[in-house]
Amino acid sequence: MAGIRKPIVFDRGNEWRVTAVPILEDNFVYILSQRKAAVVIDAGSAAPVLSSIQEQNFHLHAVLLTHQHYDHTAGFDALSGQITPTDAEKNLHLEALALPGHTSDDVGYYSAFAKAVFTGDCLINGACGRALGGSVEDLYHSLQRILSLPGDTLVFGGHDYLQDNLRFALQVAPGNAAIEARLARYATDPAGALFVTLEEEKVTNLFLQAKDFASFAQLRKIKDQYYSGMQIDGLAR
Repeated sequence: MAGIRKPIVFDRGNEWRVTAVPILEDNFVYILSQRKAAVVIDAGSAAPVLSSIQEQNFHLHAVLLTHQHYDHTAGFDALSGQITPTDAEKNLHLEALALPGHTSDDVGYYSAFAKAVFTGDCLINGACGRALGGSVEDLYHSLQRILSLPGDTLVFGGHDYLQDNLRFALQVAPGNAAIEARLARYATDPAGALFVTLEEEKVTNLFLQAKDFASFAQLRKIKDQYYSGMQIDGLAR
């Protein structure tokens, strides 16, 4: 992972916390907790997540997935084996959001208590995921669903593609001061640049600014061609 190599804990008030655990090359697994009760969101790798759970003395209640790609599921069995059996149905008040588009059955999770949304590979900070089994139209509507959440919701996407996403954005909107500032911040404060509120995300995410589906689809097509030309194979981007 280019910018973030250790777990980061976000204090969301009233003993709610989100722990972002970097795994693999650029993925994140998230631990949503209140006091000692915890839920894991996505499961691309088990060992670093279990280490963070043990360090914080959490009791694991559930393991939730956003979609079925291997980099989000490989550690599911190992993590599920650590669930406290009597508490397996607890989900810490998470609301499941249907977010098809990246795949046909992506799911996100929203916590009003923690003011946090876990968007998997639908909304990836700075841009959005590409359609791999889902449709671009579904992806557009899923992003609109996320945009309906309160503006102070902190966004937790499935990958750290922020530098690439913002560099692409500057190809489309050269000289955009807000995008340039977020990209510059990443060099010195990657977590602060990556994890922002939904209101802040809208300022630098061109996909969230699309005025209609046609504009969104054109932008997504340009991004697909951009990465194809660079021969970048990131599954979600």
